[in-house]
Formats: sequence, C-alpha cells, structure tokens
Amino acid sequence: MRIELDGMVGLGDLEEAAMAFARSAPGELVGVSVESMIAQLMDAVVGPFGSPRRVEGQLRAPWACTGCGSVHGFRRRGFRPKPRRLMTRCGQVAFRSQQLECVSCGRRFAPAAQLLGVRSHQRRSEALSQQAASLAVEVAYAKASRFLAELAGTAVSPRSIRRDVLAMAPAEIAPDAAGEVPVLLLDGTGERAGPDKFGVALHLAIGLVARRRRGRRVAVEARLLGATLGESWPVLFDLLSEVRPGLIVVDGEPELSILAAARFDGVPRQRCLWHLRRGFYRIARYKDRCGADPVDELTGELDALLMAAHRSGDHAAAVADYDKLIERTDAAGARRAAGFLRDAFVEVFTFLTNPTAGRLVFGDKGRPELGTGVLERVMREMNRRTDVGVRWSIPGVRAVLMVKLQRKYGHGPWAPHPEPDRQPTVRFSLIA
Repeated sequence: MRIELDGMVGLGDLEEAAMAFARSAPGELVGVSVESMIAQLMDAVVGPFGSPRRVEGQLRAPWACTGCGSVHGFRRRGFRPKPRRLMTRCGQVAFRSQQLECVSCGRRFAPAAQLLGVRSHQRRSEALSQQAASLAVEVAYAKASRFLAELAGTAVSPRSIRRDVLAMAPAEIAPDAAGEVPVLLLDGTGERAGPDKFGVALHLAIGLVARRRRGRRVAVEARLLGATLGESWPVLFDLLSEVRPGLIVVDGEPELSILAAARFDGVPRQRCLWHLRRGFYRIARYKDRCGADPVDELTGELDALLMAAHRSGDHAAAVADYDKLIERTDAAGARRAAGFLRDAFVEVFTFLTNPTAGRLVFGDKGRPELGTGVLERVMREMNRRTDVGVRWSIPGVRAVLMVKLQRKYGHGPWAPHPEPDRQPTVRFSLIA
C-alpha cells in the first residue's frame, strides 16, 4: 500500500482519503485475484501463451464448453475487449475475461463465469442482493440505496433493491419443519395497503421454544411458524396443520378462538391477560357507558384477582373470585362487560390448569404477564416499517413484511447453515 501526502494535511482529509480507499480497494483487490487465479488455472490446464500443450496432453478442465459441453481440448484466444464488471458487497469488481476456443466444436467462450459461479448476464452478486434486501426492510428503498453507497461504496439503485425484495419474498410463510412447539402465539394486525379503507390483515404465528436468562434479563427464544397477508385465518391454520402446540395463546378474537378449538382439538387455550384487561375496560367504559371511577375500581379488582391466582395457584378460589367479579360488574350496570368476562372464562385460568406450558410466557416480576407480548412487539416492528405516510400496494407491503420476518427469525433464505470447522480457503493480509 502506498500513501502520498501533499504537505501537511488535517485529520479530516486523511479520514476522507482512507474511506475512499476502503470503498474502492477491496473490489480492485478481488478483481486482481480473479485474473491471477484464472490465469494460473489456464496455464496448468491448457498451457501458457506462446507454448500451449498439445490437445492430448491437456488436463481435464474444471469448466465445460458452452457449445458442446466438452471438458478437454482447448486453445487460448486472448481476452474479451471489455472487462467484466460485477457489483459485490466489497464494491465493484472488474476483471478481464480470458477466452478459449473449443477444439471439438470451434466455439469461443470465456470460462470465468463458470469458475466463479456467476450467471452469464449477472451484474450483482447474490450476497449483495441479500444485503440490500436486508437493509431495505429496515429503511426506505431510497435510503437503503444511499446507505449502501455511503458506507459500503456499492451503487445499487432503489428500483433494483425493490426488485430484489420482491424476488426474495414468498407469498406466505410456512413452518420450516413440522413438530412440537411448547407455546403457540396467534395474533394479527392491520397494514395500510390496498384500496380498502381498513387496509389488509397481517396474521402471524410465533412459537415459543425456550426461556433463558442472559445476565439480569430473561429472554424468550421464539420461532416464526407462519405468516399471511390479505388472507383469512383459515389459510394460516392450514399452514400450521403439522404443528403440535402444547398451549395456544390468543387475544380473544372470537373467530380465532373458534378456529383454534376446531383445528387443535384438545390443546388448551389461554386468553392474553393484557387483552382481557383492556377489552374489559373498553367495553365497560365505552359500550356500557359506565363512569370512570366504577370502571377503574372493577378493573383494579380484575388485576388483583389475576395476581392472587398467579401467586397462590388455587384454581377453585380463582374461579369463585371471578364469578363474584362478574356479579359486581353486572350490578354496576356494565352488562356487556360482564358478558365479556363470561365468554372469556374458558380461556382465562388455563395457566393454572397447565402450568408447565404456561411458564414459558410468564415474566419474573411477581405478577401475571401471560400474553402475546412477544407477538405484539413483532407487529409494532412491522408497522414501523410500513407506516411511512403513504398507501402501499398489497404486493409491495407483502414483500417487505415477509422478507423482514424471515430475516428477523432466520427463516427461509436466512436460515443458519452449520458448516464443519475448516480453514478458510481465502486469506487476505497486508505486508509492510
């Protein structure tokens, strides 16, 4: 590496020059490496320029003729007039393509694309397309293009990034593998897309697999099981047909509870306690039109009832207190809220009858936190990406959300692939 200084310069000038070098040098280094590697390989197989090997003395080539498929018998025919240019994660890679002539059919071709695993008209590497899509699901397409240019020195247009996202996005997400899941969370949210005033529904299924302590915090290991957009709940349940949950947590939506009972017969269902409290308050306050003070008092009794049930584990006492709360709610004139509690009864105290499965979603703060909190945070993250002040098209919002979900949970193309421990095949280092 050579550094040229025109007199005394400031730190800012050095920093700018170093960053410009860092954006261009890796691509140039890869281009030189490609040319050197292919030249050495052709010297070994076909022979050097000026003194080629006879056809019968040539080695079996690691490439094949693009005309007849032969892997033996070639003549060197110089370079193509224009260098091959390819945008990669390390910047633009340019290299001269050496040509060969097949003795069998006379076809002239350049084997560089076969040796590098690149398609004939490919302009960007697969890794760069995946990197661009990963960035585009966090920020707008134009901003992702600008970030790639500023930070990595790779010029990818917003339109190309959008095409990458559309190409990588599945229409729906199904489980990678069927099997048992301790806890299945089901919930949905609305996305501002399409001609309908209320948008389209994003339905999600998240599996809770384990709960581990990381320092002072307790983290839940979650797995993406299914996702649909613009489809009804039965479509998502069809994707989950091979999943065997130990417990299902729902938010109280009647259709969802009915489908869960029908599709997963015998699997216990737990009502999200946060949704239970929120739904009870909203119905008593705005549908029954009760005063704020009585509703706050009834809501406080519900909180105390659930906390006592969580700490004592006494199912019979919890049911008795719950019945008394329904009577007091009815007597206070909140008849719809009382009916809401009656309808939710079969799903409220499942955490007492099935404590093993329910323990995965309980917090460590001494109060019942059993609910769809993990899923709620995921849906808020999805909404932050799509709520940008415009109306999305349904294919566009589906592509962004499906890629974002797959990347977040290591699903599909982002699934980890364990590789055996081995020494790297390529090593770069600076030599003074």
